[in-house]
Amino acid sequence: MSYILRNPLSYIIIASLIFITSGAITLAYYFNPERMIKGKWMETTWSYENVDKSNFLYHDVRMAHKHESEAWRFMNNNELHFYNGEDIAAKATWKIKGRGHVLQLTYEDGDTELYDIKELNNHELILNFDIGMESRGIARLIFTKVANK
Repeated sequence: MSYILRNPLSYIIIASLIFITSGAITLAYYFNPERMIKGKWMETTWSYENVDKSNFLYHDVRMAHKHESEAWRFMNNNELHFYNGEDIAAKATWKIKGRGHVLQLTYEDGDTELYDIKELNNHELILNFDIGMESRGIARLIFTKVANK
């Protein structure tokens, strides 16, 4: 044991392991979807993809949906507030499932929706929502993060 501590190469190896481990922990924190999604997001685009067509064409279509709000605020306590202007239009709880790619929303009335997270970074959130068997399509919601005031 005393040989290992006297060998300069062992100090380099130990320092490298500490550096790599701390870097991995920092990256895991930075890219944690539950941390990244928190805050207020403004809906910028809502489009609809019809899966019956051979070429997937996105076009703007407003659809009946559980909530029609301008902004979503993901809170620290896993609450989600939907805003129309300054007013809270609805509330839900949120949870990120799977390998960080499924967003589950549970509304106050017990209804649940699952969204596929296509993109999540510090500036943009892209969600896909399966409209259902009748429509055979996917709604794509694109949000831009609002800077904290």
